[in-house]
Amino acid sequence: MIKSVLSLLCSIVCVSLFAQPKLENHGDWARIIVNDKPMLIIGGELGNSSASTQEDIRRIFPHLHKLGLNTVLAPISWELLEPQEGEYDFSTLDHIIHEARRNELKVVLLWFGAWKNSMSCYTPEWFKRDNKRFPRVHNKNGVPLEEASSLSANVLEADKKIFCSMMQHIRDVDMNEQTVIMIQVENEIGMITEPRDYSKDATKMYNSQVPKQLTDYLKKNTKRLNNNRLQIKTYKGTWSELFGNDIYAEEIFQAWTYALYVEEMAKAGKAIYNLPMYVNVALNSRNRTPGEYPSAGPLAHLIDVWHCGAPSISVLGLDLYDKGYRDWTGRYHLPNNPLFIPEIRLEDHDAMRALYAFGHHDAMGFCPFSIENYPLTRQSNSDWRNIDISKDDQLNVFSSNSSKLSPLVSSYRLLRQTEPLILKHQGTKDMDAVLLDNDTRETDIKFEDGTVLHISHTYSLGWEPGAKSDKWPEAACIIIRQDKDDYIVIGSGIVITFSKANGKMVGIAKCEQVEYSQEGEMQIVRHLNGDQTHQGRHIRIPFDNYQIQHFRLYEY
Repeated sequence: MIKSVLSLLCSIVCVSLFAQPKLENHGDWARIIVNDKPMLIIGGELGNSSASTQEDIRRIFPHLHKLGLNTVLAPISWELLEPQEGEYDFSTLDHIIHEARRNELKVVLLWFGAWKNSMSCYTPEWFKRDNKRFPRVHNKNGVPLEEASSLSANVLEADKKIFCSMMQHIRDVDMNEQTVIMIQVENEIGMITEPRDYSKDATKMYNSQVPKQLTDYLKKNTKRLNNNRLQIKTYKGTWSELFGNDIYAEEIFQAWTYALYVEEMAKAGKAIYNLPMYVNVALNSRNRTPGEYPSAGPLAHLIDVWHCGAPSISVLGLDLYDKGYRDWTGRYHLPNNPLFIPEIRLEDHDAMRALYAFGHHDAMGFCPFSIENYPLTRQSNSDWRNIDISKDDQLNVFSSNSSKLSPLVSSYRLLRQTEPLILKHQGTKDMDAVLLDNDTRETDIKFEDGTVLHISHTYSLGWEPGAKSDKWPEAACIIIRQDKDDYIVIGSGIVITFSKANGKMVGIAKCEQVEYSQEGEMQIVRHLNGDQTHQGRHIRIPFDNYQIQHFRLYEY
């Protein structure tokens, strides 16, 4: 008995050393606090089935460490955790946590429960076969689809039961070390082929009064709603009476049912272990209509419905596979929704887009999809499993640049080095970023004292190979103002000139290429002048070079 009491007291003391991972929310920006320290999620998401066996996990995670990630987003599926109803198997989850610790990675778990990309394909076989107990949605012709019903109490309770068991297990094995820092609830929820469920229960609910919870929210927030259709004139009526008799009103109804379902999941899970939770979205792009795109997910025009229905969800995350990166990130970086990109198409352009997300949008995190398939080096035609670079000390994220590394790896190394600096300046007017491309080849960053940094693509100088090509690749940088006339620039492919609102001439007092140690100390790699600054005319980081430069300006 005495031993049990002492063990319990020891556990309480150990847990109290660090609060559990939490979201420090500042409205339009936020960050994860882990072991009482803030962090950026400089991460990557695994392919859907890439963490389904222990062999895969052991093989992949060392590669993620070499890529420079600090966080891996890893799927964990219902079918693996509960292969037989009521019989749980957490061995895969335990192995994810174990290998993450071995490779100095934090974990965001992606719960593939009742839905994954609209479908119910990751549910256990016993769930799939019992469609009377666990009903599906129906199309307009009354035909069931391979999508579980969001209105079924049986579906919710079964999903919630295993989800809560998983949260309890994470708490039991990981509360002290805090390897798992956040949970995604379901995956890209949304109706495919139809705007809403047309089952009898769903249709009855659709023809009923819109819940007061939602109408009160819309009334209270009418001046800041993200969808004009939600700015209604009357607050009592059925879904079609308030929002219109069309598929977009039906989508609002379906979004409400999904949000309520997810709220029940998140609320129950957080009651056991209060980790931050989010949902992700498959976008409504390319002029598609609800059902052609996954209807009723946490889409930009439905954000208010989701915020009302699922208040336990911390962030609506953006999965981005479409053109218009600046526009989409702007639509999800809102006063009540910090930007988090849990999934983006894996390509070399991500190197620049990550810089823009963290510097311009104060993003929580940036995570390319299928990250395990990204090569460490520029030998892109080679399988990374056959590249032996384990003895190359330049792969350390706190070491000088190596030209043979892939673009995203080089960019992530800059972000890992400057993470404390970026965290320090989040939410301030002293940090911003630019993303340049073929259409936007130059832009300005203006500071309150009248200093203007004119930032152009380095191809504009005409000096570099490719400058005369018809299409210029993306370039980007983060600018951090440390003090009056004292700046850090982090990026690639940019040239900076200067001006002052007072009309005085501006020159370069000092410029140096730097790096940051693991302890956060700035170290000079090279003093830059002459050809490197065009005899004092500009600051420049050549395209395909990834550098941190420190420079000071002066007036004359």
